[in-house]
Amino acid sequence: MKRVFLLMPMMLPKLSDRAAAELLEILEQLLASVRHHYEPQVHRWQRRQRQAELRMHTPATPLFGDEPF
Repeated sequence: MKRVFLLMPMMLPKLSDRAAAELLEILEQLLASVRHHYEPQVHRWQRRQRQAELRMHTPATPLFGDEPF
């Protein structure tokens, strides 16, 4: 599945260099925590998606070895 990214303009406040660095650190820690918590679920979903794609592309009957009539 292709990811679609949409950039939306946001009005963010101006921060000092230190505040900007601290904000990024907090966001990185939050993202790491969320990834750790939901990682097993994400892997299950990704595995099911791969299996579904394989089923869609796998023929239901063999192409060779069948009698034509």
